[in-house]
Amino acid sequence: MKVLGIHYGHNATVCLIENGTITFCQSEERLNRIKNSTGFPFLTLDYIYNHIAPPEAIDLAVVFQKTIYGYLHLKKHGFKSFQYGYYLRDATLNGKSLKERLKQTDLGWSLGLIKIAATENDKSLQKEAHRYFTRSLKLPPEKVQYLDHHLAHAYSALLNTQDWGRALIFTLDGVGDWKCATVNLYENGKLTALSTTDHRNSLGYYYSGTTAILGMKAEEHEFKVMGLAPYAKPTYYKPITDELRKLLTIDADGNWVSRPTLNQLMPELERVYRFQRFDNIAGAIQELTEELIARWVRFWVEKTGCRNVAVAGGVFMNVKACQKMAEMDTVDKLFVVPSAADETTAVGCAVRGSMALAPQTPVQPLRDLYLGMDFDDAKIEKAMAEMNAGERYDVSRPENINCKIGHLLAENKIVARCSGRMEFGARALGNRSILANPSDRKNVQLINDAVKSRDFWMPFTPSILEDDMPRYVQNHERIFAPYMCITFNSTPEARRDLPAALHPKDFTVRPQCVRKDWNSDYYEIIRAFKDQTGIGGVLNTSFNLHGEPNVCSPVDAIRTVDNSGLAYLAMGSYLLAKRDNQP
Repeated sequence: MKVLGIHYGHNATVCLIENGTITFCQSEERLNRIKNSTGFPFLTLDYIYNHIAPPEAIDLAVVFQKTIYGYLHLKKHGFKSFQYGYYLRDATLNGKSLKERLKQTDLGWSLGLIKIAATENDKSLQKEAHRYFTRSLKLPPEKVQYLDHHLAHAYSALLNTQDWGRALIFTLDGVGDWKCATVNLYENGKLTALSTTDHRNSLGYYYSGTTAILGMKAEEHEFKVMGLAPYAKPTYYKPITDELRKLLTIDADGNWVSRPTLNQLMPELERVYRFQRFDNIAGAIQELTEELIARWVRFWVEKTGCRNVAVAGGVFMNVKACQKMAEMDTVDKLFVVPSAADETTAVGCAVRGSMALAPQTPVQPLRDLYLGMDFDDAKIEKAMAEMNAGERYDVSRPENINCKIGHLLAENKIVARCSGRMEFGARALGNRSILANPSDRKNVQLINDAVKSRDFWMPFTPSILEDDMPRYVQNHERIFAPYMCITFNSTPEARRDLPAALHPKDFTVRPQCVRKDWNSDYYEIIRAFKDQTGIGGVLNTSFNLHGEPNVCSPVDAIRTVDNSGLAYLAMGSYLLAKRDNQP
């Protein structure tokens, strides 16, 4: 039995489940090289059809989103892939109101400022959309179904809660199928809806609106606002939070309620933030986010008596809010869907389809995220020949490439790695990563100068051997953390050994717990580094040029190193060293 899950919104993704096990999951941006690519994922689907399972082998495809507005968004862009998100300043036109400026943007579309709701019941449009998706999938109409956006999020979360007995599943994002939040109870194999909040009350809108007002890219740079927040002082940001509390709250029934209408929201935020400093604005919206999510979760835990919590949806990409949930005394178990934004609706769609098609076949819990494409040494050799790599690099084949990488890191060299199956999701987990010694703070600036160009306040993160988690991470036993989707407070030993991989202001850590049975090669690299230094973790950041998706192929990897200050590239069995050796 083979089931596809399809997400065609921002960061379009395809997931394949075979006989109850996720065997492939990858986002379209990795192939078309458009960051956060929106549009039908043709290239990823073609890869599946050509290398894993042809169309005739597919039993069912489940497409995210039941309402028509997602299809109309594709149609608006000519059915071509495009980069989702916007800078508010890019939409500024002389003499135009804020509302008119927003109408030029994807956020304006999401906010419902572009009038499309009236088309929802247009039968001819629904038929047109179904024809488009069946044709794009190369499947007969009866093999294509659709799933509500927030149900897709919920099914991605229940994947790892099936053995809990009962679980409260929370979904929270900007908007999906005209909703922004849901609460569901998973019990006895059934999902029961407890609460739904209309998108006009969206916390996601508040956070994205704040991101835009700060001059950053809405629906992409929210993580920068979160990273900036710890620099703010409570004396200055708390009065701003007080004003925000007057706009958005949780009511007595456990639902989100926004006082301003959608048309009023951005002007109200501009009023609250006027003449306030950027870091204090970030601190205020982050405090509001953590506070309201905790209140929302606590309400439903107390109402249902269920202390096991799973969360999905783009707002839960906020790793600091997830840390607050993990620390709540009313929460016993917490599962945060890795890469919880809309890309994992593809996972939820595939899970729902698999459960419906073969209820007797349990869907296996998510383990590691190495679910994408792989490139063997023959393909690496072909890429090196095509790119004439031998003209610029000394190419070697060490006896043990993993130990060699570990030793280079111990010598304080920075190494890019493109090996094994590509990780799915927003986080680099070692196979498409830039690695460095985490004990040297200078490596932060070296990596930024060489390739990343990150904002000065943004932290890097560590990959830590499973046995070393107690040395470096407080409260780690509360939640297994292999996906870099939650922060923790660090230990004094972490501040000594991993200073370049902690938040420089509050010293929180967003770790990847590395298990040998999940990624033996990466484990061996860190183990070799530890043997040389005594440090049980490495600095790990995504392997990409600023503004680009993470690398996918050996060609991507070579091109990225060519166009950066990186000096070492490990691919499969091969090590490439630039002749004009730099960092």
